[in-house]
Amino acid sequence: MASVSIIAADPQSSTLFKHDDEDPPQSTEDAAGKAAEMGMLINDVDDTKNVQGELTIPESTHSFLFTEPVTSLPFLFSLYIAVMSYGCLIIALIDNLAHNDVPENVEIPVRVAQYMAILIALLMEEEIPTALHLLKRISKQHLQSKFPSSCYWRFVASSLLRFSLGYLFLVNVLVILIQANNVLEIFYDVLALQFLQQLDDIAFTVSKMEVLGKRMYLATMTPFFTTGFEKQDRFDTKKKIKYFLKGVYLLNLFLFLALMIRVSVKQVRGDFHCPSYTMIIGKGEEVWQEAYVVHPANSVQHPPGTIKVRNLVFSNFNGVYKMDETGRTSEGRPIYVEQSKADGLSQFDTLVPTFDTSFQPYSQMDPIKPAEIIYCNGRWLLVHDYIKKHENEENSDCGSWLLRSEPYDGFDLGGAGGGVWQIWEGEIGSTYVSLSCNVCEDNSDCNLNGECNEDGKCECNESENEIYLGTHCEVKLKDSCRNITNSGGEALGDKIVWSVDTAASESLVGKAGIFQEYSRPVYSYVTGLNEENAPTRDDNLALIYSGSRYFIMNLAQAKNNATSTYWQWQFKNYHGFWSGAYHPSISFLISEPTESDTPVGVDFFFVGEQDEMFGPWGALYPASEFAGHGLFRCDVPTPKTCNFCSKGITVDPTFIIPLSNGTSCGALAAYAPFLTWTEEDDDNAKICDSVLLGEEVCCPGEWAAGGDNATVLANTTA
Repeated sequence: MASVSIIAADPQSSTLFKHDDEDPPQSTEDAAGKAAEMGMLINDVDDTKNVQGELTIPESTHSFLFTEPVTSLPFLFSLYIAVMSYGCLIIALIDNLAHNDVPENVEIPVRVAQYMAILIALLMEEEIPTALHLLKRISKQHLQSKFPSSCYWRFVASSLLRFSLGYLFLVNVLVILIQANNVLEIFYDVLALQFLQQLDDIAFTVSKMEVLGKRMYLATMTPFFTTGFEKQDRFDTKKKIKYFLKGVYLLNLFLFLALMIRVSVKQVRGDFHCPSYTMIIGKGEEVWQEAYVVHPANSVQHPPGTIKVRNLVFSNFNGVYKMDETGRTSEGRPIYVEQSKADGLSQFDTLVPTFDTSFQPYSQMDPIKPAEIIYCNGRWLLVHDYIKKHENEENSDCGSWLLRSEPYDGFDLGGAGGGVWQIWEGEIGSTYVSLSCNVCEDNSDCNLNGECNEDGKCECNESENEIYLGTHCEVKLKDSCRNITNSGGEALGDKIVWSVDTAASESLVGKAGIFQEYSRPVYSYVTGLNEENAPTRDDNLALIYSGSRYFIMNLAQAKNNATSTYWQWQFKNYHGFWSGAYHPSISFLISEPTESDTPVGVDFFFVGEQDEMFGPWGALYPASEFAGHGLFRCDVPTPKTCNFCSKGITVDPTFIIPLSNGTSCGALAAYAPFLTWTEEDDDNAKICDSVLLGEEVCCPGEWAAGGDNATVLANTTA
């Protein structure tokens, strides 16, 4: 970097002051006389405006590019300095861009420092105005009139070098300001860039001191650096130059401010925050045995305002948390809301349909109230409006926290994850909390089991042999494990069959055509349980994951047409805690804590006596003879499913089928998938034959086409 030197001169003299070889004043009188002479000259300048400032070549190694021969040492040295400056600035830019680390938001002092640094950087940057000033003031004729042997295109190249270095400096500054989240970091980095830009000035000064040798010293003492280039006499040209330089400054300022304001607006709006995280709490053993659940004032399922003491299993709250869609924030940070366990992509339903009380205890149920992750008083907290530490606990600004991070002043939730959080289990304890952003950058973020699309979401692979589930395609379901049977635990039955290919309703089928909860496949009971454990005719069983354990749950009246709406809502809004996944009346088998993709190879236990002495799960008795043996294994024949109106109902779903005791087409379509059978147990096959008779009125087009079902029924009725 270098500044342009201006020398005031009169028409008869090349400089206002004498050179160093002139005799200095010999006395006070001589000095006074010289001062008077200077005063007279200055008055002349003010009065007549005849004296024009002269421009000299900047004292910089960049000037050696046209003042020295191409094969000379100074010329080569100037190239080396230029390459060094360019190289360092380019490396710094590449490194900053590679990190692409724009903070989610910044504190107010940092924001102020960013805008102050813009003005500072523009004032510090002199290469751009210097280059433009030289090109405007020194024409080819003007240069060669002073130095006939000089090469003008090399002078232009030197000026363009300055110009490009100046903008490379400004681009670096802009990137640093956008990525900054600390005040001192801003000023230190800007000063470091300024040093890189000033290498040419430093090298010239060192050369002028004769530190780098006689040849370099002589290059700094050539007439190029002492000869003045007079301003042009035309007033309009001078005015154009002045306005042009001002325009460049204003343009740079406008571009800086426009880009910085755009980034600031996006930060405040939350555009740089990860839109959703997957939270995993501990290893599944964290249980608060006396959590106070306060039923809301508008509850339709429980007496409003009543309190119930329950066991709270923290892993039930594992899963996806998404930025609040209404834009709610807490202390400048977004609030993350718990999402549905069925797909991790949608919210829990806020509206609950009315149920038939002939088969269910409630005509209407409370919607699932999701937990939230908020920032309060320097920590990230997991809170729930309905869960209190004590029945008389007073409300606070931060709510009644269940988990809280260590003190953290960052704006990103992910920065607080991957470490130890405090947990409330009746007293303050500690546990490990994992938080992974659900935005992918490449296929490795999808565990190489899927492709990262343009929206930053993983599209998991599906093949004949296996499919992958989960936000990061981390769960694998082999085709051979779509059906499982018991590998031990003969007390349950000789050959128990469970399958993922027994979907109860098309509206409930998730990715890859199977039920999912907590990114794990849900298995439905097919056949094989002994009489003691087998469900009744209208009941069914589900083998379902709840964040850390698998449960076998009894689904009362699940095969009854009248309960289809109830179970559809239950599966879509399933939650390990609020749905009561573990209760002795509905769960008779429970697994060990596991992160396994399927129940295969996992030890299970019978649920026994319930007492404080047995802990939160009660007495647990091994379902297998040996620990570590696992209860289930893969690879059994795929059960057959009743395929009613496979292409969809073509009449009003509420249409009542004649001679069916009031059964509608929609109810029959919801009931049919529950009818599964194997070659060894084909009782449901006969029922399915009767159900398929309804296709003649519910999907007459498919019936008339003579599909497989029509052929089967034709043979049956014959």
